[in-house]
Amino acid sequence: MESPPLTMRQAVIVGPERVEIQVAPRPVADLVLRTEACGICSGDLMPWYLAKKVGTVFGHEPVGRAVHVTQGIEHIRPGDRVFVHHHAPCLACAFCQRGDYVHCPTWKRTRLDPGGMAEWIGVEALMARHDAFAVNDLTAEQALFIEPLACCAKAFARAVPQDRRVAVLGCGIMGLLNIQAALASGAREVIAVEPHPFRRALALQAGAAQALTPEQASELRHSVDVVVIGPGVSEVILAGLELVRPGGTACLFTPTPRAVRTALDLGELYFREVSLIPSYSCGPKDTRQAYQWIAQGTVQPQRFITHRFPLEQMQTALDTARGGGEAVKVIVTFETES
Repeated sequence: MESPPLTMRQAVIVGPERVEIQVAPRPVADLVLRTEACGICSGDLMPWYLAKKVGTVFGHEPVGRAVHVTQGIEHIRPGDRVFVHHHAPCLACAFCQRGDYVHCPTWKRTRLDPGGMAEWIGVEALMARHDAFAVNDLTAEQALFIEPLACCAKAFARAVPQDRRVAVLGCGIMGLLNIQAALASGAREVIAVEPHPFRRALALQAGAAQALTPEQASELRHSVDVVVIGPGVSEVILAGLELVRPGGTACLFTPTPRAVRTALDLGELYFREVSLIPSYSCGPKDTRQAYQWIAQGTVQPQRFITHRFPLEQMQTALDTARGGGEAVKVIVTFETES
């Protein structure tokens, strides 16, 4: 086994739109991974979200090779390629028993040490046991999609899209994953709504039956069973609610910033009996569902990677992802040879 260095590089959030490469001690933990790759999440592109994370290490979509595995973690061996979620639940509390993992106090407490955009990642034993597992049958570029795809799996488990007509608003990487997750979950038809022509073309490649502009989509008023609203923007949320048929469901996939108010006509929603279902992050059942979809080839997310950068170009990677358009999925790759 290789002898790890005592220090490593990591990308620290220093402002709402800025990261900085810093040198830090290598983590010591029950499970230590040498990072192979990490994706940039759509949520990480929101300045209001990054502002809350200043001083922490960027990134929560990593995959790495196990270098150290402590006794008691039986399902992972040194050398395994490993997926690890950035939080893990206790699996014993009332929230966990209901499947509401993101509300578990342990889920909220746990986190990666220090974060995904670091050359080495430490994982405590509970996290390793409850939501980390070997993915030796996947490439690193497939495995980094487990966490974002799991968020989609959870959304459709909540929205129940089987044999239904689904519209997905916004076709960045999460929208494209939502299209594939909807089909994998049994949707009869998926309609993509996206202003950018490049992304509309990708939506068709992802399996959408139609890819419409927002203006074209207005013709779907009150006709769609399930609408997944991607952008956390009040205007898009209101437009998405207009597409839902009476008795249908709108899934709020991305939040607006806290304290931002969206003016809803609750009386109109009441008489149409529209269900508004938020879906936040994911839990162990969802990560395993995502893994199965990728391993079986049901979902093939790696084909939507458009840009790859090394860690030292982390700021460029972030700026590229934030630019949108033809930058759909931006990832950071790490040198794994000593």
